Amino acid sequence: MNPLDFRSDYAHSGEGLSELTRLIYDVFEVDVSPLDRLGHDPSIVAFGWWLGNELVANVSLHERRLWLMGEQVAAFGVQSVAVRPEWRGKGLFRDLMRRALSYVDARVDLVILATGTPSLYTPFGFRQIEETTFGAGLAQQHTRPRYRLLSLYEDKDVTLLKEMFSRRSPTSLVASACDHPALFMLKAVETPEIELIHLPDLDAVVAVKGREGPSMTLLDIVAPSIPSLEGIVAALGYAGERIDVHLTPDRLSWVPEEQTPVDNGNMVRGFFAPETQAFMLSDMQI
Repeated sequence: MNPLDFRSDYAHSGEGLSELTRLIYDVFEVDVSPLDRLGHDPSIVAFGWWLGNELVANVSLHERRLWLMGEQVAAFGVQSVAVRPEWRGKGLFRDLMRRALSYVDARVDLVILATGTPSLYTPFGFRQIEETTFGAGLAQQHTRPRYRLLSLYEDKDVTLLKEMFSRRSPTSLVASACDHPALFMLKAVETPEIELIHLPDLDAVVAVKGREGPSMTLLDIVAPSIPSLEGIVAALGYAGERIDVHLTPDRLSWVPEEQTPVDNGNMVRGFFAPETQAFMLSDMQI
């Protein structure tokens, strides 16, 4: 007799979140507990097999709000796919994926996930997509630095960031997302080299890496109106030699000199309009 119980009622309960947090840490050594303070995505739906009070296998979905080739598209993302080692090889992953995709197929036409093991997901109809980073040299320019570093350990900064997310505009009309801020904030917490910086004159928050070096990477922009790349660089007072942009740059009033194909591990199931274009979805997700 199967000792396990299937449940999908735990994504927003204290017990369920605690067990899901423990499972993710045990399998991936990623600590998602900061979301208890920063805020969980209320759209999450979880599918899991339980042994008594222990979660042994999980697949979660979360709503994604995308802009693709000028149109708003509703989609789901797959996340927190985990099976405890002693329960692998028993069909739990396959069962939960089928349940999750049945839920998705009744609601939307597009599903996205990120993985380092694409062969696990091709049997479910997922295919890999190639993304692009964009880069160019920077000429010396007059800078007008006015910014403030944000800390996700400060309540006032978390409040500011959430307010900015409530007003955010898509960074790109070709390919971008206006999702809940939970995974954005978790990525920043888990990656100390990422800086979140408020640019008050531009009414924007940017996520960047390498600001003190010769090459800076722009990872994301949260703003009600997307500023130009030149304006962002000036507001940061950045005087380096190069900028790399890890988002689709059609709204930045900027023409990149280089385009570099990259594999971010993203896979899609369903029609994905920008697939033949050079694009990049923000990797401010974990």
